[in-house]
Amino acid sequence: MQEMVEARELTEVKANWDYLHELLLCYLSLNPQHTHKFIIRAFADLLVSLMSSETADSHRRKPESRQRSAVSRRLL
Repeated sequence: MQEMVEARELTEVKANWDYLHELLLCYLSLNPQHTHKFIIRAFADLLVSLMSSETADSHRRKPESRQRSAVSRRLL
């Protein structure tokens, strides 16, 4: 699953939820029921990983937006 997400360069859970949900359903339909708990666990891990990278990205972008705000205030 992670390789599929990386190949499509998906980084945002909300924006790509339909694809992620469809990917999960495909894995569940293609594999026997006794493996579903592992697939769901892997999917949950993938979501956590994506969401934590989203959070890290947003924290990295904050200083830039603060800097832009300061520049904008100076111009006004």
